[in-house]
Amino acid sequence: MRIIPAYVLRHFLPVLALSMVGFLGIYLIVDFFERADSMLSSGVPFRTIYTYFLYKIPLIVTQGIPMSSLLSAIIALGLLKRNRELIAMETAGINPSYYVSPIVLGAFILAVAHFSVAEFAARPLNPKIEAIWQVSVEHQKPAPWMNLENIWYRDEGTIYQIHFYDRKKNVMKLASIFFLDSNFRIFQRIDARSIIWTNPGWVAEDGLMIGFQNGSVVEQKFATKELSLNVTPKDFITVQTLPDNLSWMDLHRYVEKIESEGFSSTPYRVDLHMRIASPFATFILTLLGILVALRQGLHGGIAAGTGISLCVAFAFLAISNVGSSLSSAGALPPSLGVWAGNIIFAALFCYFWIRRRG
Repeated sequence: MRIIPAYVLRHFLPVLALSMVGFLGIYLIVDFFERADSMLSSGVPFRTIYTYFLYKIPLIVTQGIPMSSLLSAIIALGLLKRNRELIAMETAGINPSYYVSPIVLGAFILAVAHFSVAEFAARPLNPKIEAIWQVSVEHQKPAPWMNLENIWYRDEGTIYQIHFYDRKKNVMKLASIFFLDSNFRIFQRIDARSIIWTNPGWVAEDGLMIGFQNGSVVEQKFATKELSLNVTPKDFITVQTLPDNLSWMDLHRYVEKIESEGFSSTPYRVDLHMRIASPFATFILTLLGILVALRQGLHGGIAAGTGISLCVAFAFLAISNVGSSLSSAGALPPSLGVWAGNIIFAALFCYFWIRRRG
């Protein structure tokens, strides 16, 4: 009886490989032509261009796995059904759960692979991809460094230490600013509970200004104080995105830490759930592909399967994106909004599978 699962996999795996290669090739071609002009006009060497797109392959693979798995399930089972092989199996008394089980197991393995590639390959390469584009193409300064505890940013004559930066409100929280002279010596320091961007300037609240002149130290407390700084929120864009490059466990610890200190962690909490929900979507979409294939008629072919795959994937992405947006806005908890697509489509699969069995 093990011949049947192996036979089903021999239909599923080639289609999966072909769809992944096709998705990867189309993505790279489109992305290359979109970026080629900027790269060539900036004088980027061929080796750097090659490295840039090579580093993007793991990210592209993670984006293509869910759709490829869905398409492969529909086409593989659709071909078997068109050739009446599924009918022959059921006539012989073979339960449909048996001959679809290898595809279900394959989908689970793909979901694990999706998470692993995203966490251990794509995510560590993201800073390198951004660095190549910013430094080699846009000729910007390298992104500032950030660890789990603090954000450090250096401007001309100024160093910023920011405990937490609220990217929605453009607020530095628990921040220290060090002003340096031409000899790189500190002549003034400002510590503030918060420094808020008011456009066109920054306003510090609940802070202390310390001046170092002629060997003496002058301290002055303030409730609010307007600051003349050279930086704007645009300078902290790269700082804001750095938590996205943390591993899942590091990001989880970071979220727990800032929540324990009373800061909002909603964007990062949403990201935490999305990193699990996206790979799990591969499993759910494959189950839907199995159901769609089994409900197709004998003459359902590749074109029909592809069209159904696109419709199912579009509906899934639309629901997931809406749920994630509502979670980011605080209208829904991340555990509900981010998982909305998976929950709804898993319920649909259970409903139609039970009806089919009935």
